[in-house]
Amino acid sequence: MTVINKYPFQTKKRNKEFFKRKEQELTNLDWAKWAGWFDTDGCFTTQWNKKIKAYQLFVNLRLRDRQPVELFSHMFETSLCYQEGTTITPDGKHYISKQFRAALSGPKAIWFTENLSPYLIKEAKREYAGTLLKDTVQSKDFNNWTKDEVTQYLATVIEGDGTIQLSCSETSKSIAIAVSSNNTPYLANLVSIAASKLNLKSKFKKTKDYETRRGTMTMYDLYINCSKKNPVNIDFFRSLLKYNVMTLDRKKEKIQEFITWYDDDRAEKLRLENRV
Repeated sequence: MTVINKYPFQTKKRNKEFFKRKEQELTNLDWAKWAGWFDTDGCFTTQWNKKIKAYQLFVNLRLRDRQPVELFSHMFETSLCYQEGTTITPDGKHYISKQFRAALSGPKAIWFTENLSPYLIKEAKREYAGTLLKDTVQSKDFNNWTKDEVTQYLATVIEGDGTIQLSCSETSKSIAIAVSSNNTPYLANLVSIAASKLNLKSKFKKTKDYETRRGTMTMYDLYINCSKKNPVNIDFFRSLLKYNVMTLDRKKEKIQEFITWYDDDRAEKLRLENRV
């Protein structure tokens, strides 16, 4: 494992200063953003600490994309690392995993998990976080989420477990987001909160069955589409381009390409109509 950017070890003094600063800097939108990452790619674990003779809580973010992990490292002042290793996919295939990694431990991990937990939608993640905290974790009621919170959360879910595809022809262009998961209650909750808070039209359907060590699993994709003929979700796609919403340039650029085409096409149509 290679350390790219190293931060000092935790001390009571450093943590006290850190918590004071971050309580002033971070908002509900930041916690909604990171909840999306942790419902998809983050994890909560425990590890035995020989020094204190007790289990410590660890919060880990591991991704092949550097940008979000580097942002996590910078925001929560923890070392950024790079590592490679042999791993196995859910369907049993072996490959070399190349990942950037950042982790929080001890008091920082507890503080992070306490603040993040209300925005975790995936029940298994929420329950596990509560087990590690030795406390019941309550999600924020969907009715009390703001539009911006839902947008921030969905943006990182799309960056974590989503794919974005542009379809082009001589006369038209469309964009489709597919968020993959084998957890149907979770996808149903995403459809529900997106519809109620953003008026977003989405649906999910089965895509394939695959074999794992735990048996046969079924994968589903949640689809969010937009085109000139069906522009109902255009405002949501525009919201993903706002400052500090998306982190991954490679996905954001596809959305920007579609919005640029959409706006240019509408402008050209208006220009032609005005000439008549």
